[in-house]
Amino acid sequence: MPLKIDRKQSVYPNEVLLLKANINYTEIHLNCGRKIMLAKTLKEFYKEFEKFGFFRVNRSVVINMNFVVKTDENFQSLKLKNKLQLKVSRRRRDEFKASFRQLNGVQ
Repeated sequence: MPLKIDRKQSVYPNEVLLLKANINYTEIHLNCGRKIMLAKTLKEFYKEFEKFGFFRVNRSVVINMNFVVKTDENFQSLKLKNKLQLKVSRRRRDEFKASFRQLNGVQ
């Protein structure tokens, strides 16, 4: 089911790779490589996308957990399917670790 992101545009959450903050704008990066820039904060988008398996890894990036390929052993960084490497903030690391393990069925 598509999610309405502004008055004219909708996206399917499973096609969204990540959301990236840019001051009071948010860049929506799609799996196909397309980017959409909207005048809405990352916090507002995160409230909408969180129920679809998205996770805020640091202050400026929200990722789709389904596109995480691997993490390092301490969960300090992660790699997405598009080979983008991202840092996980120290305060969100434990929650990310739990979400990642739950998604992959590991205890």
